[in-house]
Amino acid sequence: MEVREEVRQLAEPLAAEDGLELVDVELLVQGGRRTLRVLLDRPGGIRVADCARFSRRLADCLDMNQTMPWAYHLEVSSPGIQRPIRTLASAERFAGERVSLTTVEAHDGRRHFEGALIGPVEGRAGVRDDEGHEHWFEWAAVKDAHLVVDPWAAHRAAPRQGGGRR
Repeated sequence: MEVREEVRQLAEPLAAEDGLELVDVELLVQGGRRTLRVLLDRPGGIRVADCARFSRRLADCLDMNQTMPWAYHLEVSSPGIQRPIRTLASAERFAGERVSLTTVEAHDGRRHFEGALIGPVEGRAGVRDDEGHEHWFEWAAVKDAHLVVDPWAAHRAAPRQGGGRR
């Protein structure tokens, strides 16, 4: 079994016990350094104390199960403002939010899409782009998806007052 999947199987029940959502597990190798990054969330946001508690509990499980046979650094954090969307459940939770989505293979001649997240419907999620076109994808065909923060969205959406320039 792949290390990331084994860590996920250990981490999911620990997160659930604390009312947390396991967003993602990443194993990064940079030079000789291995970093295991675990992203957690909860409605209303996650606190540093939540991450610290979870980190201690997961580290104990990893050591007991000898999941990581080499030296590693464990990072536990929130997913941040550009939160990855890894599951259809997350796609449902963030429907209507702006996302950037990349597919494994080209769809309509391209692999990268940005716009409002639609769905999911019957195992598929979609993106409504800025021109109003909808692009639908089987979730298995999505390579990467994450929220996009657009600080100017409210400014562009607000109607202009008067005839002057801004």
